[in-house]
Amino acid sequence: MIFLRWSERYTKTDMVYFASGGFLSLVSQVTALGGALALAVMVSHYVPKTSYGEYKYILSIIALLSSFSLNGIGGAVLQSAAQGFNSALQKGFWANLRWSFVIFIGALVMALYYFWAGNVTLAAGILIGGSLSPFLASAGLFSPFLAGKKDFVYQTLFSIGDNLIPICLMIGTVMLTGNPLILIAVYFITNTLAALYFYRRTKIMYAQSMQKHDETMLRYSKHLSIMGILGGIAENIDQILLFHFMGGAQLAIYNFAIAIPNQMRTPIKNIDAMLQARFVNRTAKEIKSNMWNKIFWYFIFLVTLAAAYFFIAPYLFTFLFPQYLEAVRYSQIYILWILALAFDPINSYISSRKHLKTLYASTVVYSLSKIALLVIGVLFWGLMGVIVARIATHFIVIVFNYTLYRRVLRADIGETA
Repeated sequence: MIFLRWSERYTKTDMVYFASGGFLSLVSQVTALGGALALAVMVSHYVPKTSYGEYKYILSIIALLSSFSLNGIGGAVLQSAAQGFNSALQKGFWANLRWSFVIFIGALVMALYYFWAGNVTLAAGILIGGSLSPFLASAGLFSPFLAGKKDFVYQTLFSIGDNLIPICLMIGTVMLTGNPLILIAVYFITNTLAALYFYRRTKIMYAQSMQKHDETMLRYSKHLSIMGILGGIAENIDQILLFHFMGGAQLAIYNFAIAIPNQMRTPIKNIDAMLQARFVNRTAKEIKSNMWNKIFWYFIFLVTLAAAYFFIAPYLFTFLFPQYLEAVRYSQIYILWILALAFDPINSYISSRKHLKTLYASTVVYSLSKIALLVIGVLFWGLMGVIVARIATHFIVIVFNYTLYRRVLRADIGETA
């Protein structure tokens, strides 16, 4: 405690708050990472590359369809919960279900197309995912709700259970079969049931204080969701392009290349949620005075993390994924993207202030840049082109978002002057 208070002189951040939430987040993420690594090891040994590629392709199709639903509800629930509106959890659950009809209709259309094309595996897998993903996404709102309430203990415990139960069942399934259709069914059924259980537990915990309503939550979530359409396309188009232009095996290699670097994003994403919950109740001047300290120490930490991963990646793959050694060089290059996360506090500030025009501008620039670069990359340079395109997009957006941040900050300080 004494050391944390002492360090605040340099970081200009409430380190006790971040240590309490950060430590619990670290416990949750280490557990999740361990489970994900165990599953990945089993997949690399028991599931053929083409089958794994089909499995990932189906997941990407469902994620892409989900972009056209109320995909921004999680961020809106987090902010409403942080402001004391406990009804946000239940209200968000039912609103998300109502708006998820787009997912089911889209999945049905694509399933019929693949049935007609003679690919029963893709057709049935997409139909299963499209039917269950609305319930999975709605129930999963328990996590941003608990983050908004700063209830890090229960968020950690529930997140561990929500991750490990499906992973353990998936590991057992992988050891029995490499059929992508069975893997898809087990994935969606186990994740949905686990999320529903922890949603219900969270709802019971806060049942006595759910009378206070946030009338602006749905409006704000709709704006976030509109922004999320382009973002969802940008986040999943790489998988779809690789599957169609290079096949399932190359898609499998790509997913192993980005798997560990992407797992590192999760605890950092939790820090973003903690910052948003903190920024909601801070003035623009207070945030401005501490912003560059946060970014500086964040960057030092991320450089150290990226350098360490670059050197140990070959040994990790040799030990864990010997069937995917060709993915090592792609993974070593891809880890560079994590440096862009040092500027996440800027994004957290903009999100916490609900500057919709700014958020729209940032999302459009990020999404269009990424889509354009990914298409060019995969067509001309294949897998390496996709890796470089993803890295380049993050640094393009850093420059753009910093410009937006300065403009928003000046406006906010002017309003409170």
